[in-house]
Amino acid sequence: MMHECTIEAYQVDEEGTVSYGEPVTTVCGFKALSYSRRDGGTLYDTVQADGEVRLPLSVSIGMHDRVTLTASFGTALDPVRHYEVCELPDSFGPSGHVVRVKEVYL
Repeated sequence: MMHECTIEAYQVDEEGTVSYGEPVTTVCGFKALSYSRRDGGTLYDTVQADGEVRLPLSVSIGMHDRVTLTASFGTALDPVRHYEVCELPDSFGPSGHVVRVKEVYL
């Protein structure tokens, strides 16, 4: 895994206020997706996910958690990219699991 990211757990309190937990730093793999070019789609199709993040099995992640991509191939990213988990894996592989993410702008 050639990237580094932080994961912040999505939290909702009793009053419905959304917040995020303390960031947890981990290694990850990131792959950008382009649905408009795949499967005969058009530029006007709704984007389901902007990328896939591969994580070690020891890292827990849930729907709507925030993933911030901070480094790529040992080089810090400036600016960092923020994503929200929009799809969890159906299964886990021997070295990790893959979640799909959608970019968010803070």
